Amino acid sequence: MTRLLLLRTSTAASKTKSLFKTLTIFALLWGNPSISAHAQEASFACAKASRAVEKLICSQAALRWNDLAMTRNYAQAVAATRGDDAKRALRAEQRDWIRERDRRCIADRSFLELSSPNNPLSDLARDCLEIVYHTRRRALEDLVHPPITPLLINTVDLSPITKSRPKAADAAVLPITAAQFSPDSTILALSLPSLELDFPDQAWLFRSSDLRLLPATPAPDRQDIHPDGSVAVLQALAWEGNGTLYARVSLWGGQGERDPNAVAVYAATMNGSHRLLQPSPNILALLDAAQKKAAPIPQQEIPEDYRDAPEMVRGNQQFIVWADDLARGTIQLKMRERHSLAADYLVAWGSWELADYLFDEKRSLLLYAGDTGITVFNMLDRSSRHLNGTGRGDIPLAISADQRMLAWSSRNKCGDEFLSPPDDTAPARLCVAQLPAWNMNGL
Repeated sequence: MTRLLLLRTSTAASKTKSLFKTLTIFALLWGNPSISAHAQEASFACAKASRAVEKLICSQAALRWNDLAMTRNYAQAVAATRGDDAKRALRAEQRDWIRERDRRCIADRSFLELSSPNNPLSDLARDCLEIVYHTRRRALEDLVHPPITPLLINTVDLSPITKSRPKAADAAVLPITAAQFSPDSTILALSLPSLELDFPDQAWLFRSSDLRLLPATPAPDRQDIHPDGSVAVLQALAWEGNGTLYARVSLWGGQGERDPNAVAVYAATMNGSHRLLQPSPNILALLDAAQKKAAPIPQQEIPEDYRDAPEMVRGNQQFIVWADDLARGTIQLKMRERHSLAADYLVAWGSWELADYLFDEKRSLLLYAGDTGITVFNMLDRSSRHLNGTGRGDIPLAISADQRMLAWSSRNKCGDEFLSPPDDTAPARLCVAQLPAWNMNGL
C-alpha cells in the first residue's frame, strides 16, 4: 500500500491553525438568506426559499453544508437499499425526519424571530438544527457503510516528551507535526515541531504493545547559541524492515547558524538509537526517496491559488484533491477527477482541521476531520464512513499500510465521541487504535 501522505509539515501550519482556532467557523450570517458568505450551497435553491426553516438554513454556511451533506447521504442510502418496500419505508422515514426537524427546531417561529441577533432563540434554533442534521447524517451514512468500531483504543502518555521539552507542554496544540506507522504497524514514529524553525526537529517512537515512548533522535539544543553540530531540523524519516527507523537531520553550524550541508543520520529501534558514522548507500537511498516530494500532478491541473503550496494538493492517476482555504477559519476539502471535463466536488466543509487530511493513493480514500467525527471518504463512489469513538475536532494523524492501526489527536477522552464540541481548554491527546478489518471499495 502506498504510504498515506500527511499534511503536517511545519509549525507554520500550526501557528496558522492557532489563529484559526480563535475564530468560530459557525459565525452568525444573519441577513439576506440568499447571500452566501463562502458560496456554500444548500441542497435546494436558496433564492426560492420561502419557509422559515429554509431561510434559516440558507442564512448560515454551516447549516447549508449540513443540508447538502445530509441530502447526499440520503440519496446514497436510497441507492443502497434493496427492494421497493424498503425504499418506500426509507422515504417515509425521511419525510418523518423532516417534519420532526421542523417541529423541534423551528415550531411556529418566523424567520424574523429566528434571525434576530438579540433573541436567544436564534442560537437555540441553530444548535438544534446542527444536532439533528449530524444525527441524521450519521444514521444515513451507516446504511451505506457501517461505522468502523475500534477494537482497542490507547491514550498515549506524552509526559516523556513534555518533560524533555518543557516549552512544548505550554503549546495549545498537540506537540506533534506528523506521524507514520512502521510497515508491520507495531511502532508509530512521531515528528515533533521546532520552537524556532518552521520544521520538525526531533523524532520519537511509540510502541502500542507496551505503550512505550522513547526518543529516536537527540533533542535539539535549547541554548541561545546552538553548539556546532547539534540537531537543527529533522529532514526525513524512512523505515527499513519492520522495526528500524532511519532519520536524517540537519545540524547547526558555528555561532548558531544552520549549515544546510551538514547532516547526520540516526538509526532507531525500540532498544535505543545511535548516530551512523557512515550510512550505507541503501539507507541513504531510503532517506532520499522519503525526502523527495512526489509531483504526480501537472502544474496546470493544480488550482491556481495552490500552485505555490503543493503540500495542500495531492493526487493519483485518477483524482486530485486539495484543501481550499476560504479565510476566516473556513476550509473546503475538494476533489475532482483528472480529465478535462471534470468538475470540482465538495467533499467536506469546516474549519482548519480539514487541511490535515490523509490520502491513500492506492485505494483513492481520504481520511479527514469531519464535523461528525473522523471520516473515511471513498473517491470512487463518493460514499463516506465514520470512525466510532471520534467526534468533532478529532484529527487523523496516520493510518497503517494494512489499515489496522490509526493515530489521531483529540481534545476529548480518546474513544468518547459524545463530548462534542471539543473542550479547547483540555490538553490535546494522542490516541492510537487497533481497527477491525474493513473495506470500502474492494481493493
